[in-house]
Amino acid sequence: MHEEIAIGGFGGQGVLFIGRLLTEAAFHEGHEVAFMPSYGAEKRGGTVWCHITVSDEKVGSLFILRPTVAIAMNPASLDKFEHAVKTNGLLLVNKSLVQVRVKREDIEVLSIPAIELATELGDAAASNLVVLGALLSSRPVVSISSVRDILENMSRNRLESNMRSLEYGYRWAKEQKPPVAKARR
Repeated sequence: MHEEIAIGGFGGQGVLFIGRLLTEAAFHEGHEVAFMPSYGAEKRGGTVWCHITVSDEKVGSLFILRPTVAIAMNPASLDKFEHAVKTNGLLLVNKSLVQVRVKREDIEVLSIPAIELATELGDAAASNLVVLGALLSSRPVVSISSVRDILENMSRNRLESNMRSLEYGYRWAKEQKPPVAKARR
């Protein structure tokens, strides 16, 4: 297995948090892993992104030019990632904030109403975990149980809400028909 994942959004959306969860879970499962976070000086509201490589072989580079998976939590991230995702890759889009339609037909696209789903659970701030759950359901880079274990050990603050949001996103993506659809013009 070799997955190169790019995640982008605004500061405060939890982009680096879900990147770190993926990284720790992959390490926990015995994979080779690299994590490269980046954020602007303004943090909340500024541009934030991270690259995570999960592989069964040594990882040669921190920087990812053509991700196999990308998560666009805001419009600027979609602008950056839509053209970069490898053919047959997966693009997850936070439909709550990104109203633009993906034009590529050679990638899989999952548009997730992340904020609405998290709000249904009573915690709009956990939309990042809804998206992470949807990713793990669509492309099991790591097991959801490993992410749960890391989440439990990483943070007691908001643990119940975070776990519910992760599970909800996972189930939501499983229920989609088809679970992941090709983008259409």
